[in-house]
Amino acid sequence: MKRTKASSGLRELLIADREYRLPGCLNPPPWSAPRGWRDEVLEELKAGQPVVVSSSVLMCALLHAGLPSDDYAFGGRHWGKQFLLDEDGTLSEWTDPLPGEDAVPEPDAAEP
Repeated sequence: MKRTKASSGLRELLIADREYRLPGCLNPPPWSAPRGWRDEVLEELKAGQPVVVSSSVLMCALLHAGLPSDDYAFGGRHWGKQFLLDEDGTLSEWTDPLPGEDAVPEPDAAEP
């Protein structure tokens, strides 16, 4: 299910949030990007690559920017979901395993 199609608005919002540049952000901890540890998601966002983000990541970015975030908060219609942000800025619900994770095997009906 496609949620939104935007130029670079959502990608730029997520980059700004991960760099603590939005008005609602607190001061970054010393270990955070861009000053400390490597942030692979930030690097993928900046490179324009597809990125899987959770509803909590979207909620925080929207909240820090002063935008409505209720749909992604606890109890909202998108709470607990994963989303794929494509190269073209399309945000869609992500149901496949996350990169590096294996699918959860189905339990064997023959096992007690």
